[in-house]
Amino acid sequence: MSEQETQPNLVPVSFAQLSKLIFNDINSDTSKSSLTIKYTKEQIIGFLENPKKYITQLRQLSQYLYHVSPHYKRLIQYFAGMLRFDYIVEPYDLDIEKVNIDTFKRQYQKTLRVLETMNLPHEFTKILKHGFKDDVFYGYEYMTDDSYFIQKLTPDFCRISSIEDGVYNFEFDFSYFKSDEDAKKYPKEFQDKYEIYKNDRSKKRWQELDSQNTICFKVNEELDYPLPPFSTVFESVFDIDENKRMRRVKTKIDNYMILTQKIPVADKTEEPNKFLIDLDTAIAFHNKATQSLPEEVGLVTSPMAIEAIKLERKNTDVDTVAKSERDYYNAAGVSQTLFNSDKATGTGLNKSVVTDEQIVFMCLQQLERWLNRKLKQINGKYKFRVKFLETTRFNVGEVRDGLLKSAQYGMPVKSALAATWGYTPSTFMNMTFLENEVMNLPEKLIPLSSSHTTSGKDSTGAPKKSDGEISESGEKTRDNDGNIRE
Repeated sequence: MSEQETQPNLVPVSFAQLSKLIFNDINSDTSKSSLTIKYTKEQIIGFLENPKKYITQLRQLSQYLYHVSPHYKRLIQYFAGMLRFDYIVEPYDLDIEKVNIDTFKRQYQKTLRVLETMNLPHEFTKILKHGFKDDVFYGYEYMTDDSYFIQKLTPDFCRISSIEDGVYNFEFDFSYFKSDEDAKKYPKEFQDKYEIYKNDRSKKRWQELDSQNTICFKVNEELDYPLPPFSTVFESVFDIDENKRMRRVKTKIDNYMILTQKIPVADKTEEPNKFLIDLDTAIAFHNKATQSLPEEVGLVTSPMAIEAIKLERKNTDVDTVAKSERDYYNAAGVSQTLFNSDKATGTGLNKSVVTDEQIVFMCLQQLERWLNRKLKQINGKYKFRVKFLETTRFNVGEVRDGLLKSAQYGMPVKSALAATWGYTPSTFMNMTFLENEVMNLPEKLIPLSSSHTTSGKDSTGAPKKSDGEISESGEKTRDNDGNIRE
């Protein structure tokens, strides 16, 4: 084998091996992205430029991101799970001079039984989860004397059709059913209206369902078409995914190294390329060295000087993943510290949560109005309605403290106070009867000593303020035990 036949292949073979290794790793890492397989950023931008035209695509994208993006899923769960759904039942339109106590009690107990059966916190939390994903929820009720369930109807075959008593009603597309057997899987109303549709498919395709059995909830009430509430973060979700993949690729590249070993050349000669060792020997040493190197290191044999080439980034590179995550939470309008404890302060968190609570309180009012429309169907001589307390998993302590202060001035807040402890009106009444009338616990139990039962002389100082009542500097002092005296 001549020098001309072997020399051109010496260097390229080693480069090709290393190049193939890097290329395969990068491609295998890129292929793991679940987001870019189904959607591209260009598609997302196109959907958002004309959301009314791409209602279905945006809803499907939101549902898809909920399953593949942990950031998006946590955002939805944060808002959907914030409310406690504490409530009281209050009478209204009542002439207190003409009340028949027995009839009033029976009517009140009937209302409580209905509400207890509905299991409101569970059912309404599910509605909010779908609402924050799709913007709108369409449901059909199933109710017996001791059971309640709301079936979600596919939003692709439903649309808002009217407003009754301030609450949405909706139509159903009966082309959803392909046969009588399909319709029989649904309540009788669907079966009857499917028969109407079969007799006039052109005009009776869309029919409004009975409002007594349906619930329609919409997060964005100001829009006349459905739009996922957090569609503004769709691009940011893709940015996070893309930057994470790029960071993994760059980390892999950081670990690659190319070594070059020099073939000695005669200096004092006019003959070019006068190697001091023959090419076969150089190749033999090259191959032996290659076998002893890890996969992340490549070897090149050439007449050049020996040096190591490390493929690494500069230390001053910006963490693009952290930046894209900040952009994501900014687009969502929530504080990143809620999901990442770095540099979090109680004061900053409290203020951010208060803003987020206003969003779910508007949702709560809509659900309250729907529920009270339903109660009008069972109200008799005496009328009752549900009043949801504006309590969340974050502010329930503050609300409870406010109710305790109101109770000290004789305000009628005992039922509301019990609700903040997780008691429904029915449970509160039953437990009060059990403890007071049956078990006679007030006479058997001795109250524990507390700030409410001791005098001011026994107090060890001013009561501790909550995190929301102190400034950031005060919070730092508390964390550092700055007020403790030796």
